[in-house]
Amino acid sequence: MASETVLRAGELAWYHTLELEPGFETPGMFDLRPFVDRYGLPERLDGMRCLDVGTWDGFWAFEMERRGAAEVVALDLDDETELDWPANRRPASFGGPPRGAGFELARQALGSDVERVCRSIYEAAPGELGEFDLVVCGSVLIHLRDQALALERIAGLCRGTLVSAEPYDPWLGLLPFPAARWRAAREASVVFWEPNVRAWKAMMHAAGFATVEERGRFRLKAREGWSVRHVVLHARAT
Repeated sequence: MASETVLRAGELAWYHTLELEPGFETPGMFDLRPFVDRYGLPERLDGMRCLDVGTWDGFWAFEMERRGAAEVVALDLDDETELDWPANRRPASFGGPPRGAGFELARQALGSDVERVCRSIYEAAPGELGEFDLVVCGSVLIHLRDQALALERIAGLCRGTLVSAEPYDPWLGLLPFPAARWRAAREASVVFWEPNVRAWKAMMHAAGFATVEERGRFRLKAREGWSVRHVVLHARAT
């Protein structure tokens, strides 16, 4: 007989694949477990205060907690209407459970102490959230209208290292300068700007990070079989 966790999980749509109990995994759009090493997180995070930006179902938040972080804060929005949408593609109505429903079920099932804060990264400030030794932001900035502002806010929260993994435009990578392609007219997932790697690095420097290091590139595969090129950057506050 299926457990209550399994029954409740079956009522939700999942972005992340999470093992909520032995033998049961959520059918997430992305299973990040085979790609964790690509991000370059420290093996142990003991004593560190960590932030997961755009947590959704909480994969990175729970992973940082598993690695021994002293405190983990997971940042996201529950209300779909508050997300960035091009005006001509904004749905007339939103239905279904809030975006945080999967996170809360996973938090309970895993016995996690991660704190989820419902707030836009545009409005995140150290006066309320404090500062963090490690910030993870994966596949989030690509969906934002103002990537530069988001990075400035992240820099204000980060006293240590930002681990960023974002899609990039390979063709614009042929240019010897930072550039981004306008993507909001596409019918695929909501993307406003797709920068080249030079542009991601330049935006991080402009946001206030002292150093930016490229750690590698890989293709992040979705459950349906398609994949997206990602670049991993580590930006440090000092």
